[in-house]
Amino acid sequence: MAKNDTYVHWRDSALTPKFFMIDAKASFAILLLLLRPNLYTVMIAVVVIGILAALNHYKIPLSASFRMLRQMIVGPKKYIGKRR
Repeated sequence: MAKNDTYVHWRDSALTPKFFMIDAKASFAILLLLLRPNLYTVMIAVVVIGILAALNHYKIPLSASFRMLRQMIVGPKKYIGKRR
């Protein structure tokens, strides 16, 4: 089989989409920055991109990071309520 530049293996479909080096999940922050450019949206976009880059570096999915954050806020014990 001849190797050409258009060949893509099926397992590449599971890779995280990126826009150059930025995670595609940060596109909302970038869109917000483009629609309303001021200092606050620049800071928000930089923070979001930084957090997503750190999660990508440690290979932690976004859903797992939300679960870890919830666990830190709620704690190990859960309130069941009044039992009858």
